Amino acid sequence: MINDIKEIMRRSEDRLSDFACKSEEGIKLREEEKEDIRPMFFRDIDKIIHSQSYARYIDKTQVYSFIANDHITHRVLHVQLVSKVARTIGRALRLNEDLIEGVALAHDVGHTPFGHTGEKFLNDIAQKEKIRILLS
Repeated sequence: MINDIKEIMRRSEDRLSDFACKSEEGIKLREEEKEDIRPMFFRDIDKIIHSQSYARYIDKTQVYSFIANDHITHRVLHVQLVSKVARTIGRALRLNEDLIEGVALAHDVGHTPFGHTGEKFLNDIAQKEKIRILLS
């Protein structure tokens, strides 16, 4: 039964373009559960949406306004909309929608407060204070 479901999930990737990254081509950072029927990138989506970082999107606004504005969106809505647009494009190009969704849902994880403006502000402070940030 489990192997039948795994095979159905695997076969769904047969329709993908030659340019698409298949789940079996993903890089495993650790050994996964053997009986999991979900493809690798599908599992990654679940890890993202159940993570503490993703949960923190809920109360974060995407844009700040100095006037009364009922249309300010929250970051969680922003990443869901990005995911929808990205998956639509990916489907049209026959790319791996699971991979695309994972990237779209996680693209704002770890952003500083105030988004790119916050990043620039912190970068300016780091340069003024001669703080070196090492990225690995």
